[in-house]
Amino acid sequence: MRIKDKSLDIVRALESRVGDFLMGVETGHSGSSAAPEGLLADSHQFQTNSHLVIRRVIRFVQPEPSDTVIVLGCAKGRALCHFARVPVRKVVGIEISAPLAEIAKQNAGRLHKRKSPIDVRITDAAIADLSEASLIYMFNPFGENTLRRVLTRVASSHRETKKSLKIVYLNPRFSNVFVDFPFFKLTREIFSWTGLRINIYEAKYS
Repeated sequence: MRIKDKSLDIVRALESRVGDFLMGVETGHSGSSAAPEGLLADSHQFQTNSHLVIRRVIRFVQPEPSDTVIVLGCAKGRALCHFARVPVRKVVGIEISAPLAEIAKQNAGRLHKRKSPIDVRITDAAIADLSEASLIYMFNPFGENTLRRVLTRVASSHRETKKSLKIVYLNPRFSNVFVDFPFFKLTREIFSWTGLRINIYEAKYS
């Protein structure tokens, strides 16, 4: 590993620990990262994003008090906790791994300065009910097959209700899937301080 890469890893680890400390949670990467395969056998291993990146995303999407935020692949709940520190209707975590979901519930219970309720559900995103979502956040939690299933179900439910919807997709490895769903329009592409690409989509009804 190059010196520059080592230095970046040190900065990331420090940022993770400090961010967790300030929020009163423990969401960093440690121990086994294996996840159940899921219905379509394409679940990804546990990964976490920096506190700074999540906070930047929240500033861009500007959640409103009426929003229901759903985090797909919430793992230990880092993104859940950040969204719950702004006033929204509810923050829901979808996590296929029961051990990770239990940790997310514990973190939700001890989160400092929480302003919104948190609901953690142990289920596969491919079959989860996402009809109440007005904002969906995901950090590359699964592969193309599950993403296609998720978008199919969300497009169907939201066309019926005409509910506004934003989808935030971090590290969008399978953004090609969105091409088959013109209902979702790419409205913004931003990059994190580490170079991570973030796509923001919105549901369009015309």
